[in-house]
Amino acid sequence: MRGGELGRADRLRVMLQAAAIQTRALPSQLAAVPKHGPPPALFDPPDSALAREALEHAREVLSPGVLAHSLRCWQWAMRFRAVDGVEPDPEALFVACALHDTALGAPADAHVGCFALLGSEDARQFVADRGDAAMADTVAIAIARHMDPHTPTGHGAEAALLHDAAHLDVAGYRIRDLPPDFARAVVAALPRDGFGAEFGALARHESKVRPRSTIAVLWHGGMRIPLRLNPLDRTVSR
Repeated sequence: MRGGELGRADRLRVMLQAAAIQTRALPSQLAAVPKHGPPPALFDPPDSALAREALEHAREVLSPGVLAHSLRCWQWAMRFRAVDGVEPDPEALFVACALHDTALGAPADAHVGCFALLGSEDARQFVADRGDAAMADTVAIAIARHMDPHTPTGHGAEAALLHDAAHLDVAGYRIRDLPPDFARAVVAALPRDGFGAEFGALARHESKVRPRSTIAVLWHGGMRIPLRLNPLDRTVSR
């Protein structure tokens, strides 16, 4: 098996976990995001050379839609930080958010069978080349775990926050943990503009080139439903 591939028992476990999570999340996904008062301020990226270089690299390799998704993940993650009472390294968290999908849709790899693991190794090298080995590990772990069905507690605040932010932006999970005004402000600043359809096409690609990966199992297990029901696509942005 290639790195990151799931065996039969693990694929079944992931599918059952995802089904249970989708069932619990359905009421939130069907709810509209109400309109309230003036939009709150958003979170600025860290003011560091590494953060700027990671953003520039993301702009070079990601489509506009996936780049906007990555930047929304930073906003969601920072808001969940306050909700969950955790203290990540903001620089590591931003870099992980910016780079977490750089391998999504990549060609098949002879040695790695999961785009999240493939992207995590690329991100590890990106950060290590800039002189921070410890942060490289933090970023790599966060990216490698972001497709887990459950929040990867025990792998650091950055991994937990990126995971929940990505699952919110893709499928609407934990939408009720966000103030409606904040959700509306983020979508206004970083429009979704068909992101669900684009992500669905990328997930289909992953299911073909990496058929034993977590995203492939989630796609075959019904990812289309939460993608289509994501309440963020019904957020009033004006």
